[in-house]
Amino acid sequence: MKKLKIAHQLFALVGVLMAAFAVATYFEIRTSEQAIYDERFDMLRTQVESGISVLNTFYEREKAGQMTHEAAQAEAFDILKRVTFQPSGYLFGMDYNVVQVFHPNPTNIGKNMSGQVDKTGAKFSQALVDNGKAGGGRTFYYWGKPGQPEDQVFLKGAYSKAFEPWKIVVGTGVYLDDLQQKINATIWKALTASLIVFVGGMAVAAYFIRGISNPLKDVHTALQAVAEEDVSIVIPHTGMNNEVGMMAKATQSLQEKIRERHAMSEREAAQQLALESERETNLRHQQDEASLQARVVSTIGQALEQIARGDLTVRCADIGQKYAALRDNFNDALSHLEAAMAQVSAKGGDIGVAKEEIRRASNELSQRTERQAASLEETSAAL
Repeated sequence: MKKLKIAHQLFALVGVLMAAFAVATYFEIRTSEQAIYDERFDMLRTQVESGISVLNTFYEREKAGQMTHEAAQAEAFDILKRVTFQPSGYLFGMDYNVVQVFHPNPTNIGKNMSGQVDKTGAKFSQALVDNGKAGGGRTFYYWGKPGQPEDQVFLKGAYSKAFEPWKIVVGTGVYLDDLQQKINATIWKALTASLIVFVGGMAVAAYFIRGISNPLKDVHTALQAVAEEDVSIVIPHTGMNNEVGMMAKATQSLQEKIRERHAMSEREAAQQLALESERETNLRHQQDEASLQARVVSTIGQALEQIARGDLTVRCADIGQKYAALRDNFNDALSHLEAAMAQVSAKGGDIGVAKEEIRRASNELSQRTERQAASLEETSAAL
């Protein structure tokens, strides 16, 4: 049952209910059939008991000494053989030895009927006596029907009961083909009603089952879509106030959570993308800055190298707008240094001339001193 779909389970339930209804209908038909037979055999029993009451009347007269045994029986039998019922019913009697003692047809009076059989070979006369001796009972046999073909047989039912004081079994029978027709009509009515109920029940069941299974199928389809994280699908049947509606609302709640998770993922992805873009921009800026700085260092380094060689006419080339002030300051410094060195060079020339004059003056002074010393020496010597 766990592997069956809900629709199949519901149809199975309906099938079981229909089967139960069919079984109930069958037993109802059987009960009706039995009631029909009981009604007919109750009528036969009443007729037999009426016949026995006639026998009992004459038996009482016999006991009272009003009649002899033979006379009482003869008169009682004569009355009973004249009793008939519509349409073709009558009473008959046999003793315990199955010898016929009264019958509307005198042909078999006094004959032993124990060997009499019906059209199927059943010894129904013996059965009539046995059932009568047992306190009364029913006997079924097949017999021809007046006005019908001889090869055609009909079901006949008889009721027999014993009158113990005279050991006589009184019975009567009736054809049951009309009952069978009535039973068949009842069966057909029941079958027709059952068929109508079955078809109507299945139609109603199919309607209600579809009303359950189709929404469940729709919710299942939506749930599968939500399981695949499809948040665009519209969840059906959320307005229903039953279990299907509860499932639909639960599916809708799940869809909302997935939608929120998607939105969060999109925000995180956007943030991550922004971070990546910013990181790439920063890295690119860093690379550009490093390249620019390397260019600045290289350019200034080349200028410094020429300066180290004594070339003060060198100037720093263009190193970009960002380092324009550095270039200008560097070039200004070189210009001032060049001017200063020019002044120093000029001053250096003046110092050389003065030095030569001082040297000549010194030589002249020395010569004068030597001459004065010699003069003094000469003076001293003179003194």
